[in-house]
Amino acid sequence: MELGIAGRRALLLASSGGLGYASALALAEEGVQVCVSGSDTARAENAAKRISDATGQPAYGLSGDLSDPGNMDMLVDAAETALGGPIDILFANHGGPPLRTALEVSQEDLATQINPMIMSQVRIIQRIAPGMQERKWGRILMVGAAAVAEPVPTNVISSMFRTAMAHYFKTLSHQVVRDGVTVNVVSPTAVLTERTRSTAATLGAKKGLTQEQELARREENTPAGRLGTPEEFGATVAYLCGVHAGYLTGGNWRVDGGDSAGL
Repeated sequence: MELGIAGRRALLLASSGGLGYASALALAEEGVQVCVSGSDTARAENAAKRISDATGQPAYGLSGDLSDPGNMDMLVDAAETALGGPIDILFANHGGPPLRTALEVSQEDLATQINPMIMSQVRIIQRIAPGMQERKWGRILMVGAAAVAEPVPTNVISSMFRTAMAHYFKTLSHQVVRDGVTVNVVSPTAVLTERTRSTAATLGAKKGLTQEQELARREENTPAGRLGTPEEFGATVAYLCGVHAGYLTGGNWRVDGGDSAGL
């Protein structure tokens, strides 16, 4: 299926690896020019080169430190210069927060995570969305999590901040949909990334399990009987950016192998 987005321009936050990289690659395979960004500029540039080599599409690696919302204007300026025009697709993402329970989380944890998880995300959306409205086309997506639908006891920071952003996205979707701009959350659960491996090691150790044993437990408990792949997540992102998804907005799309409770 042709997604009809060849020639569009995309900026992806925190996308030098994991789900962000998979999403950038999926978009590039559809003919989208992509800007990969991350706090490690060299890693972002390397990721962009791999995408360009794999797809033949222009791809650029940029510095994108989300710890300071003031960096977002510079990132947008750099992306629009590299891409040769305004951004059509924004992929909002950030690194995963440390695992904490409700009684473990500290004021320092919250103060450290609020900028990358909320303040910088809102800042860059407010910079880019008005231009999308003027041009009558745009796609804004965010990486969610299982915590958007139901609290995760071992990851209270994600439960708090990602849920807040999901409600921001829902509100935003109503404001911009008549201007041809869609706004969606894509929430992975049990998708195998380095973050998944890391959390499996941490949580497994608390249960007396190895990383491999904890991953096997997750596979067994997932209705699909396996963990998802970053490529499956990226394909979902690419579809939601396509012309066929113009009526899909304000949703929380779960890439979870049937793992989430409820509808």
